[in-house]
Amino acid sequence: MCHSTLPEGYIYKDKIDLQHNKKQFWLVQGIGIILLLGLLVAGYFIVDFTKIEPNTEMYIAIAVGLVGYILYIIVHEITHAIVMRLSVKSKLNFGFNGWAAYAGSTGYYDKVHYIIIALSPLVIWGIILGVLNVFFHSGVWFWVIWFIQAGNISGAAGDLFCTYKMFTYPKDILVCDTGLDMTVYCRNEETVND
Repeated sequence: MCHSTLPEGYIYKDKIDLQHNKKQFWLVQGIGIILLLGLLVAGYFIVDFTKIEPNTEMYIAIAVGLVGYILYIIVHEITHAIVMRLSVKSKLNFGFNGWAAYAGSTGYYDKVHYIIIALSPLVIWGIILGVLNVFFHSGVWFWVIWFIQAGNISGAAGDLFCTYKMFTYPKDILVCDTGLDMTVYCRNEETVND
């Protein structure tokens, strides 16, 4: 169940803070860089970009890729927000802090809903971009889509880290995700045993 306010009987358990917790910050950055480099190398073996001749189409494709990636960042966060809103009606907030765009909410999400919220952009846009790469499987346009897909997967490093953390918590948790930090609450055992 998801809630617009924290129900009685829940207490603070943990906080995932991808902005101020330096260990978590650098771990997520490292995961993102490894994923990005791995995908770019994989793309090279699919379509060798060194064999693409510079021409007007290439420069147009580079511009489209850069604009497309910026638009992708926006739709990534909108996707989080839509799934948040479908789970519980609560106030949404969006922002960019210099290294990450984010969507957050004042709602409290159970474990399953939170995992769905965290992974929804990666899965939805990963499938869409993967299908596009099937149709644009050669030349410069392959790389435009592959570049956005690489950003999709590597940019989801924080979402993947949060999903991993969710599996380390009990099943009856609630999560409040403000965008860059996630506060985890669990049932107060004293209240449960009364």
